[in-house]
Amino acid sequence: MTALRLLTLNLQHGLPAVGSPRNGRPASAEVLAAAAEEIAAVGADVVLLQEVDRHQARSGRVDQAALLADALGLRAHRFAAALAGSASGLHVRARRSDAGRGFGVALLSRFPVRSWHVLPLRGTGLRLRRGGDLLGWSLGGWFPAFDESRVCLAAVLRTPDGPLTVAVTHLSTIPEVARAQLARSAAAVATLPGPRVLGGDLNLPPDAVALPGWTALASARTFSNARPRMQLDHLLGAGVAAAGAGRAHHFSVSDHAGLSVDVAAAG
Repeated sequence: MTALRLLTLNLQHGLPAVGSPRNGRPASAEVLAAAAEEIAAVGADVVLLQEVDRHQARSGRVDQAALLADALGLRAHRFAAALAGSASGLHVRARRSDAGRGFGVALLSRFPVRSWHVLPLRGTGLRLRRGGDLLGWSLGGWFPAFDESRVCLAAVLRTPDGPLTVAVTHLSTIPEVARAQLARSAAAVATLPGPRVLGGDLNLPPDAVALPGWTALASARTFSNARPRMQLDHLLGAGVAAAGAGRAHHFSVSDHAGLSVDVAAAG
């Protein structure tokens, strides 16, 4: 397989990054267009995006996946909604992955796509967690938290060397739920043809994303963007291997750094 470059990025709906010239401003088409120039410089053949807005007021009502695909020249693209409705107001689990207004994940590819596949990943809904919320409030050592639904989006790509499956997801912030969602995603992706890549913001450290038959392709600290201290963003491969070292990219948007790596067929 000819080496190709992958990039995963939790976009945080294009919110300007801490320390960037636009820090403190809302997300907008202008901010995203400027970030697109930085992302284009990575030269990725396939881009995996999480926390992507579609027609949301908080980000200028743009279709972020379509805007980035056009700016990067990655014509094959799709958005898959995890939640439909207003990101900052009333929203529900998306019944259709291509919901008109929603937020979720997206995949952009330089290669044509043979088929798209969407796997809904249920959250646990409202539950009590031990500890306190962000303000320190709790009730007897517990606080309520809402674990939202997620989604995994996969594409079977037509590459010069045959089919390659790439999947993107954004997992729960509750570790045990994230691990179950990761296992379910990996099992579903394993049914698709060709070598496979599964990546995104998995909300888990490197030692928690080990799966039988899958290999970590890149290692770098990706969170936070301004002060990277841990890796929550991952690219996992089955039938592919890293053709170089992974690299973190500190763009002018998001609280996550991007993560890229070149991959080729596993020897």
